[in-house]
Amino acid sequence: MKGMMRMFPTKKLLIKPLIILAAIFAVACTSSDTPTSNESTRSLSPSEKTAIASGVPTPTPTPVITVAPAGKSGGVLTVAASADIPHRDVHQEVQETLTALGPGLAYSRLLRLRSGEGANQPNLLLECDLCQSWVLTEDLMYQFRLRPDVLWQNVAPVNGRALTAQDVVFSLDRIKTPDWPNAPLLASIGKISAIDDRTLQIELSLEDADALLALADGHIKVVAPEVVAEYGDLKDAPVIGTGPWVWQEAVPNGGSGEGMKFLRNPDYFEDNLPFLDGLNIVVMRPGLFSDSSGTGESDQVAAFRAGLIDVLSVGPGEWETLRGGDTRFQSVVSRRSGAGVMLAMNTQTPALTKTAVRQAVFQAIDPWDYLDTVWSGLGFTSVGIPVREPGWLLDREDMRRNYFADPGKARRLLANSGQKLPVDIEVTVRIERTGGENLALEKKLLADLTAVGFNPELRRMNPVQFNDLVMGPAREFQLAVGAAPPTSTTNSFLFGLLHSQGQWNMAGHQDTQLDSMIEVQAAEFDDSIRKGQLVEIQRRVLEQAYLFSPVTAASRWVFREDLKGFEPNTALSEYNFWSRAWLDR
Repeated sequence: MKGMMRMFPTKKLLIKPLIILAAIFAVACTSSDTPTSNESTRSLSPSEKTAIASGVPTPTPTPVITVAPAGKSGGVLTVAASADIPHRDVHQEVQETLTALGPGLAYSRLLRLRSGEGANQPNLLLECDLCQSWVLTEDLMYQFRLRPDVLWQNVAPVNGRALTAQDVVFSLDRIKTPDWPNAPLLASIGKISAIDDRTLQIELSLEDADALLALADGHIKVVAPEVVAEYGDLKDAPVIGTGPWVWQEAVPNGGSGEGMKFLRNPDYFEDNLPFLDGLNIVVMRPGLFSDSSGTGESDQVAAFRAGLIDVLSVGPGEWETLRGGDTRFQSVVSRRSGAGVMLAMNTQTPALTKTAVRQAVFQAIDPWDYLDTVWSGLGFTSVGIPVREPGWLLDREDMRRNYFADPGKARRLLANSGQKLPVDIEVTVRIERTGGENLALEKKLLADLTAVGFNPELRRMNPVQFNDLVMGPAREFQLAVGAAPPTSTTNSFLFGLLHSQGQWNMAGHQDTQLDSMIEVQAAEFDDSIRKGQLVEIQRRVLEQAYLFSPVTAASRWVFREDLKGFEPNTALSEYNFWSRAWLDR
């Protein structure tokens, strides 16, 4: 593997860049089928054969393009958004509405998350969007072949011309503009070159097994150079993409700001998609302290019950309100790692330096009971690491049997720890502006800790205080419960929250064994090997009782009864699922 050694320093030299990358990669505000083209089964070039012989995986998915589902055409959906967009430049903003429910819907990316996976979540499975295939050379350079049938939307000044590799190079280089908010997403991407109109070459600046996930992120959109050249930026420019939806000018939305309207792109490159004739986005901002008890009815829920909106993402309180009413609807839960509620213990504080005491905390609690009674079953329990597929996570039976929900074992661990009982422990809880879930969680947590021999003292913090005193360098806490920095890839989570040099090493550990495990998996391009490495990392984290996510993020969607094919996966700010939904009329 001499080619690799010429291009890259050793893995140890990559630790610092990956830790920095993890810090800035956090989002502030990822079965075999039949090939769809000859390109996915073409003969390998000599360099690609060398790559295989050398042990470097050549990730040419089969297929790299998912076959479009069957469905009926026609109809319009009205969807609720929670915020107005600040402007239209999708490269200069991280806001989720702009990216995945606003002008961003008009654009395509080089890669995207695989569609039609249904309950197979969380997942970060990749497929082509604008590309037709990709390969990894022995020098760790990705070569992409673009689809031949992609046209820009027929709007001036682009006027329906064909997409070229130069368009992709322009867009990725523009996103990498220093100090732009989405530039950190491409920190592991080096030189980007167009070999010809349909062939793209991307070099890696870091030996990062998650590099392709950055190219699939919903913020990494391909825009038309002509529009930027004519208008200077995209903030007030026409929205012209290659995606399934054609942006219409923003429309008045009563007293709630501007709504947005999209029409079906008749020239979209995926046959028969999108099924819907249009999408209407209605902006309905929630009140700062609305539904604080978890039982009230928000404006969005009221609009859904009245038939004014067709699709809505709801929290636990809103779900209980809808479920208890007489409105007929369907629902689906989309699971996503890398966000949610985190429970972490500071190993640098006297009460928690001993592993046995931390293990007693884990054994005292039953996170699945918390899920059912506090969050109405919304979410799942895990270490919190974003993974390719659910099979990369420790399963519930394994976690429960070995690490949680055994009060008797918790009492024995405390009794044998050498500490005077009851053991004093301060519990810091982040209180959110909306929803009463954390308040309900703190009551259960304190009761469970008390029952096994702890003497918990509650300390509540608002989000600003929590970020400063818990997430900041001060680390002024013992046991903390609250939202961790959202991360969207495996490496950004591991190097940010679990590596001893990570910016958000909440546990404050100096675990060289865990550090080594994290560093080895970071540059493992073979998923079958990396899966096993990540399973062992999860075991190490739980055995040492550093942290875990009692409620890893999930979105519960409610929608009208005649909507079919709606399978949302919102990881990496994905939005392609809207093009595959259809109305059965």
